[in-house]
Amino acid sequence: MKLYKSIVISIVIIVLSSCSSATGLAEKPAIPTPDIGADLQKDKYLAIFAPEGWNSFKTDDTVTLDVQNISENRITAAPDFGARIFIRTDNGWVEVKNKMGYKNKPFSVDPRKLAATMVIPELPDYSVPYDIRIFLVGELIENGKEARKVGSYIDIKLGP
Repeated sequence: MKLYKSIVISIVIIVLSSCSSATGLAEKPAIPTPDIGADLQKDKYLAIFAPEGWNSFKTDDTVTLDVQNISENRITAAPDFGARIFIRTDNGWVEVKNKMGYKNKPFSVDPRKLAATMVIPELPDYSVPYDIRIFLVGELIENGKEARKVGSYIDIKLGP
């Protein structure tokens, strides 16, 4: 019985190791998140979603985002939620311009309420895929006044 278990374990190890090396794909190392001057706690202030029904996830299209205030306080924000867009490169995250024009005035989002915004990343080449990270930032309201910048981010893959 011990010999049988040893043979089975050996076969499983060989199969698993051959599968991972056969793909030839190395995992991308973690790249530190850029410092954008806000308290970024992904599950504390803002939850960001990119609904499939509203997005094509194409490099040359608008990205529409739903933003939920998941804090216990109101958050004020500019129409773009202070959006900053970064693309993943071999050298780390590189910021790109948001081509979206905004005409609305700043607004506030009550706790547990939804808002929406859109961005249009200005990409170096629209014919290649990109991993992008979009940061959204607002001002947390405590005791009736702006207390500090808070935010979150979403990672999205765009294709040609």
